[in-house]
Amino acid sequence: MKISRFSRHLLCSAVSASMLAGCGRESLLPLNPSLAGASAQTTAGKETVLHSFDGSDGAGPTTGLVYGKHGTFYGTTAFGGIGAGTVFELTPNGSGYTERVLYNFKGGYDGSVPEGVVFRDGALFGVTFVGGSPNGNGGVGWGTVFMLSPGKSGYTESVLYRFRGGTDAWEPNGPIVVDKAGSIYGSSGFGGARNDGAVFKLTPSGSGYTERVLYSFPGGTGGQLPQAGLTIDKHQSIYGTTMYGGNNEGYCYSGGCGTVFKLTPGKSGYVERVIYAFAGRPDGNLPFGALTVDDRAGAVYGTTYWGGTKGVGTLFKLTLKGSTYTDTVLHSFTGKGDGFLPEGTPLLKSDGTIYGTAALGGENCHGIGCGTLFEISPANSGYSFRVIYEFPRPAKGAEPEQTDLLTDASGALYGTTRSGGTGTNCADGGPGGAKGCGVVFKIAAATPISEAQPRR
Repeated sequence: MKISRFSRHLLCSAVSASMLAGCGRESLLPLNPSLAGASAQTTAGKETVLHSFDGSDGAGPTTGLVYGKHGTFYGTTAFGGIGAGTVFELTPNGSGYTERVLYNFKGGYDGSVPEGVVFRDGALFGVTFVGGSPNGNGGVGWGTVFMLSPGKSGYTESVLYRFRGGTDAWEPNGPIVVDKAGSIYGSSGFGGARNDGAVFKLTPSGSGYTERVLYSFPGGTGGQLPQAGLTIDKHQSIYGTTMYGGNNEGYCYSGGCGTVFKLTPGKSGYVERVIYAFAGRPDGNLPFGALTVDDRAGAVYGTTYWGGTKGVGTLFKLTLKGSTYTDTVLHSFTGKGDGFLPEGTPLLKSDGTIYGTAALGGENCHGIGCGTLFEISPANSGYSFRVIYEFPRPAKGAEPEQTDLLTDASGALYGTTRSGGTGTNCADGGPGGAKGCGVVFKIAAATPISEAQPRR
């Protein structure tokens, strides 16, 4: 059976924040997760919880944060609020941060399960995984693209587009990308000509936005079921991943171990090229997070949720050599002190140092939640790995799933955890089983990483 956000989100979308028990991703973990293997140097970092959600203000902040003005953060929660998720704001107040819910999704025509936001010219743009049309997709809707516009009395939500199902894109992934012209790009796990997923674009005009499908995934060797946001390079080429497809032989089943794709603009549209197809072991299986593209070096960085030498995830680098990309596994997770199941977007420093998260595990983890924040640095002819911080107690946050890390001039790292925190009335927990509605965290870094490259 395909694993998608459908199994992760929709089982929970109609459940209130106080009743989020048992709504995690399907726990089809490889056997023997506590494997001996790579030694991981661990350096304790100092964590500050900037906000702990309690359900009424949201639950499940899985996609990380974006910067606004004057140190303000914005983000989304997949659930909670009045039931269908929220957009929130964290404003510095001198001694900490003040949280405010900017919008509560109602779960009908306005959408349900928001998946991150982008901040542009004071407005916030994003997608909801479902909602929009209550009559489609089994009654939950096909998903929306929305905008929150600031005003004197707060933010006003506008639905820019409601997906229609069928050959249109549907169940969109976030966060989206907004270019300089205001056009919006995103991917969807389903829809397109073969219902194997699509890449879409919304173009602004005087009367609103016009949507079109830029590319329909063909399945098989061409990939299927994209489950993460997109990345666009300086040449306007689009990069992303599909969870399945690519190589139909070897370790993986159900249609392949996943792909990394590149869409290049041409005179008659976009042309897709699979720049890498995973084989499961030792290179990875199920690429789940968004990619980081280094424009200067022509390299692409990402994570796989499973696969690698121990079967519990990898951090990989694709390097362009001539006309082909070569894969290097920078770290193969062991399921011990380094954590397992990485799925966030790598944060890249100009010297080649990379920061990321693993959703579960850690040296002091005893099976409930946890997760790690790690650093990988170029060293001699390879890379050195160390854990900067692990989430040992759910009260401090647990399961940093698919969070995009941010940094500031001091080198501190900011992100979100799906579970944990002081608001324990939420019991969604994902595969780690931790109670709690999730937190926004800050980790003090030992060395500045202010040159980290942003994802466009």
